[in-house]
Amino acid sequence: MTATLETSVARSTVDTAVTLSGVSKVFGHGASAVAALDGVDLRVAPGEFVCLLGASGCGKSTLLNIVAGLDHATAGALELNTSRPAVMFQEPALMPWLTAARNVELALRFAGVGRASRRTQARELLELVRLGDVADKRPHELSGGMRQRVALARALASTLASGDEPGLLLMDEPFAALDAITRDVLQAELLRVWETTNTAIIFVTHDVREAVRLGQRVVLLSSRPGRVVREWSLDGTSSDDVVQDINTHLRKVISGHAS
Repeated sequence: MTATLETSVARSTVDTAVTLSGVSKVFGHGASAVAALDGVDLRVAPGEFVCLLGASGCGKSTLLNIVAGLDHATAGALELNTSRPAVMFQEPALMPWLTAARNVELALRFAGVGRASRRTQARELLELVRLGDVADKRPHELSGGMRQRVALARALASTLASGDEPGLLLMDEPFAALDAITRDVLQAELLRVWETTNTAIIFVTHDVREAVRLGQRVVLLSSRPGRVVREWSLDGTSSDDVVQDINTHLRKVISGHAS
């Protein structure tokens, strides 16, 4: 392991990476106002992998945007004890004129890392996501799965650049647009990278099996406005049993909203 990543995997001395207390979000005003979130309480420990699950429109992405600082809560409080959160979306959003390495370097440049150091770190992070041999290729020369791995390396560069502070990675359905085989491979790669870096992850998905495969904890949100209605700690219980239980509660949430 490189010196850069050894720093990032050091265990945090803080108990909580993210704490949301009574977080609510309302879009608009008056009669046209739409409540997206209502009184959400959520705690994520350093290095914990938490999956947010719920029906479309339940406020999962809104919650992620608030944690990322891309939006602000209407009410409630957010406490971060991490480095600057990094975000991954469905689209990798790479700069098409830059190589894979330069795309990763860009995040390090914004974080104030010097030229020589960011070149080294970018190469190390591409090696971490098993793309060291395509560092000099541009996005159009890479497959969809490879582009998402470059985006993952770039996100890690952003959140790990702060050194001793615990990292936080926010992922908004990053594998939803990929085919089933590629998605399966990248899920395994993400788990390996998470175990290597000890970065806290909040992963938004509407796929129950994906949530159970990846998360240490699955948090179910109600239909709009989103509230935490149930949590599951994945402690070795049969995954099929957990999937069935989550699906049962998810159907109740959806049917309750429809009625």
